[in-house]
Amino acid sequence: MSEILIGTSGYDHPELKGSFYPMDLPRKDFLSFYSTKFNALEINSTFYGMPNAQRMLSFYERSEGRVKFSVKLTRVLTHEIDSKWKENAREFLLAMDPIAEKDVLSTVLIQFPEGFHYTPENRIYLANLLAELKPLPAVVEFRRSDWIRPSVFEGLAQRESSIVFCDMPALKNLPDGKTLGTPFIGKNAYIRLHGRNAAGWYAGGGNSSKETVRYDYEYSESELKSFLPIIRTAQKEGRTVHMYFNNHPKGTGFMNALMMKGLVGESN
Repeated sequence: MSEILIGTSGYDHPELKGSFYPMDLPRKDFLSFYSTKFNALEINSTFYGMPNAQRMLSFYERSEGRVKFSVKLTRVLTHEIDSKWKENAREFLLAMDPIAEKDVLSTVLIQFPEGFHYTPENRIYLANLLAELKPLPAVVEFRRSDWIRPSVFEGLAQRESSIVFCDMPALKNLPDGKTLGTPFIGKNAYIRLHGRNAAGWYAGGGNSSKETVRYDYEYSESELKSFLPIIRTAQKEGRTVHMYFNNHPKGTGFMNALMMKGLVGESN
């Protein structure tokens, strides 16, 4: 059956010394240690600033080739789009060359905000963006339920792209995969686990505190086990399975990812 990639959304968390990371481990060695526990990593730092080839190569070198990477697209192409978007897309594409050549680039994660509505203008932009990013393997995460429709699925499939299955609270506007039946499209079955903290999703003050509250959730073993049939079905269909835990506050994403890794191993 096809490969299962399990990891977390980001890895550089000094507060996890003594829980996930050894207390005496230097921060520069975090990724090397991480790569002994997981076979995949979702790189989030690229969202906040345009990456470059040297930086991307360092991810490969520090993980010693043990990890496949899903790289989050920079925010100037998803959240702060301007007239220079094509130039920015080409710069991002070039930055991915080192890890693409090493065959450790599994996907590029394109995550749009909740304010990215299903409109003719946005549909055209998405189509053009996917064209500019070719031949990178793209997965698209929508934060609005109006994008979850057959015409969008068909358009992504035609462009050899995939859609992200989001596990998150069933709230207004959010595309909850369980209730709307978000399908797997293309060669990648991509699952992002944001947690199910409905009360905290729109809570908090500034951006950083809001995200800390939003993703503050720990999955139970029974909740994680519910994903096993989904994983097996995707494997039988020949899709590469990606599971990334974004419930990072308090290190719960790391613990849940380790638990999921064990459950998958036990079910083999």
